[in-house]
Amino acid sequence: MRPRTPICVGVHSEPSHMKSRVVAVIALLLLSAGCGSATDQAGEPTTSVASSTPSTAESTPAETPAGEPACEATGRYADYSEAAVADECYTDTILFFHAPWCPECRGFDEAIKSGEVPEGAQILKVDYDSATALRKQHGVTIQSTFVRVDPAGKTVKLWSGYGQDKSVDAILENTQ
Repeated sequence: MRPRTPICVGVHSEPSHMKSRVVAVIALLLLSAGCGSATDQAGEPTTSVASSTPSTAESTPAETPAGEPACEATGRYADYSEAAVADECYTDTILFFHAPWCPECRGFDEAIKSGEVPEGAQILKVDYDSATALRKQHGVTIQSTFVRVDPAGKTVKLWSGYGQDKSVDAILENTQ
């Protein structure tokens, strides 16, 4: 009687063309999952940062009784955008028509940066020289003008800060 020799044909090894297909499919899935390009409303690429904490129900925003997500709008001083004006978390939005060559504007800019914009308020810096349509829309005729707007971007109150007290409080008080 002869000793038994196991016959293992193709059990532990796949043909090379099968391996390459599997690798190609995995690579395609990985690439298609991560290669979508995100852009903001202006068509500019956005930057995405992955969180190192796992997503849980606890990490979602709290909900108000009406079922809407609660907002935490810390006061901010930022560049103008239509999206920032429409941000429903801010109850007070003030446009600051600023020109970098204007000494009054530079004074207000420093006062805002060194001051504290209160929670729920935002001051959005608009380039006076290039935003001609926005100036016309709000009736702005001089730099260092502040315009309180509603969430739709409509004028609520206009104040020229030229020659006035340069503080966040003055801006807020005079645009009420």
